[in-house]
Amino acid sequence: MEKRKIKLAILSISSLLMISMTASAILADIQAYFVGVDPSLISMVLTIPALMGLVFAFASGPLSLRLPKKSLVIFGLVCGLAGGMIALFFGSTNIYVLLGCSLLLGVAQGMNSTMSMALIAEYFVAEESGALMGLQSAFVNGGSMVLLFSSGMLAGVSWQMSYLVYLIFIPVIVIVMKNLPKDNPPAHVEEKHIQKSAKLNARVYFTALTMFLFGVFLFVFQTNIALYVAGKGLGDASTSGLINTAMSASGMLTGIFFGRMQRVLKKLVIPVSLLVGGTGMLLIFVLGNLPSLFIGAMCCGFCLATINPAGTFAAANAVHPSISSLAIAIVTASTSVGIFVSPIVSNGVANFAGGNIEIKFLLAAVGLACVGVMSFIGNAILDRKQLI
Repeated sequence: MEKRKIKLAILSISSLLMISMTASAILADIQAYFVGVDPSLISMVLTIPALMGLVFAFASGPLSLRLPKKSLVIFGLVCGLAGGMIALFFGSTNIYVLLGCSLLLGVAQGMNSTMSMALIAEYFVAEESGALMGLQSAFVNGGSMVLLFSSGMLAGVSWQMSYLVYLIFIPVIVIVMKNLPKDNPPAHVEEKHIQKSAKLNARVYFTALTMFLFGVFLFVFQTNIALYVAGKGLGDASTSGLINTAMSASGMLTGIFFGRMQRVLKKLVIPVSLLVGGTGMLLIFVLGNLPSLFIGAMCCGFCLATINPAGTFAAANAVHPSISSLAIAIVTASTSVGIFVSPIVSNGVANFAGGNIEIKFLLAAVGLACVGVMSFIGNAILDRKQLI
């Protein structure tokens, strides 16, 4: 019964981990509202949560050794609620107010993305842990699907109204307070002692590199889809919301079956995931019509829902359990860095190509394919060294 309550709390937290992505459907509307503001600054409404996510994803690992994970989770959830409410009521006053709200959302995203995985690693083991990580990914995408659809519909009234979906933080805070145990950090645990008994290894760092590059290339989709739809005259914010919903729906289904996929594909999970994501980006570049955007979104949803639990599972199982939270934090932080860097890289390439937004999707397609090949070769080398 206790484990079922913990699962409920973890999955409730997970359903909100992509809530900052609701801004992807309204970026074009925000840019139209704040006339004359640099488009790169507008993109930061979506990418700043990744930057703060980096800081708090990394910090939450060491913090969890000193503070109860429940307290860290609640702190993150409260920050997310505050960010959404400030954006709802005051976000239209100034772009920097909106960016400040994104900082608060990043605290929630970084803290709870690491804590949700760390709680799984702490309370569940072996195949149960892998299956729950897949289910967690399904809830991330299922929650994202509902949130993106709802915010997209609300954006049809006005882009500010899309932030009403952040009220969902309130029931999740109640669920966490009621069901998550208030664990206490181990007494007299010193970081020096942990460093002596267990160390991070090459597989953790290689997984972190893979996740960083994944963040750089896959999040070209989220940061550009609304602008692409508007620029090509394919629809409005509601259309972008539906496309993002398709991505989340694909991710939800993928997460449900992740445990089975992992048993079949084993260490090919990450390379296959990246190649599927790259194929989706290539379809958008080659065809560029509305059906290709929906198919590309589903491919990206598959990639996102597969690589996140696979990368986290690989990192957590590559080290001693005493530092699994730190390994998870490093991998999560690496993804956040990639997400933050993504618009800088893609905008730079697009500007070099004369402002052509389509080239961003070609960049993402080639990048994801190359990272997939790199992941396959790199893990094969690490496996061989491990056997020696």
